[in-house]
Amino acid sequence: MLDILITGGSGQLAQALLEASAGSVNRYTAADSRALDITDGDAVEHYLATKHTDIIVNCAAYTDVERAESDASTAMLVNASAVGEMSDAAHRHGVKLIQLSTDFVFGGQDSTRPYTELDPAQPLNVYGRTKAEGEAAAMRHGDAIVIRTSWLYAPWGRNFCRTILDLAHKRDRIEVVDDQIGTPTYAPDLAEAIVGIIDGGAWRTMSGIYHYSDEGECSWYDFAAEILRQAGIDRCRIEPCPSSARASAARRPRYSVLDKSRIKRETGIAIPHWKESLARCIGRINELKLTN
Repeated sequence: MLDILITGGSGQLAQALLEASAGSVNRYTAADSRALDITDGDAVEHYLATKHTDIIVNCAAYTDVERAESDASTAMLVNASAVGEMSDAAHRHGVKLIQLSTDFVFGGQDSTRPYTELDPAQPLNVYGRTKAEGEAAAMRHGDAIVIRTSWLYAPWGRNFCRTILDLAHKRDRIEVVDDQIGTPTYAPDLAEAIVGIIDGGAWRTMSGIYHYSDEGECSWYDFAAEILRQAGIDRCRIEPCPSSARASAARRPRYSVLDKSRIKRETGIAIPHWKESLARCIGRINELKLTN
């Protein structure tokens, strides 16, 4: 039996990992920042020295893209420096590190084709830059797995899907940018992929950067419109607007779709289309409302 530590235990992906691993023969343990502060190198070292661990799935991250522009030091600490210390500690204790990263490592200003793992990182904002540095820190011992994903959402937590649903019940009109193209990724889909990689044993031979998002591509406007369509909400109107019309401290890529060929080739996983996964998310949100 393997022991897997999930950091960032209160986040939407960590919760999805716990759910996806419920029937696993391996033991998955989630630790939030109170149980394990990844910015405390001594605490990480002590954890690995005293608790048997085979794999760390690092879901802990500073993800506030706007705030990172004025809080770069904290973003760098969490997304890069702490990852480097974790990578060193994992290497000392023979622990495999799976680091989560983002499509925002790419600039996406002129691209019209999905990015592969071989494309150079050209982040436009502090968040993307710190995550790119975190990737390098994770891989400095040569055996880590970095999984880039995009536009993550879940039936729980703070995310675009839940925000749009909440706003639609309060407003009759919402403006959403239509000139940023990417792929929504349902956190349980990514969680199932990670658990499959671990439980199936592929993690033992995998290393380097991999891309995982759901299939297809859309704008944030398309995503918002589909959320309301699938939720059956017609009292609120979704209207497109350009990014230039929205005040923003951080620049964002216009196109950041990820090519998933490598992860599909090496693991054999099937990836659903984002619209199919959105339907499952909407259904789950409705279930949660009925049970709460």
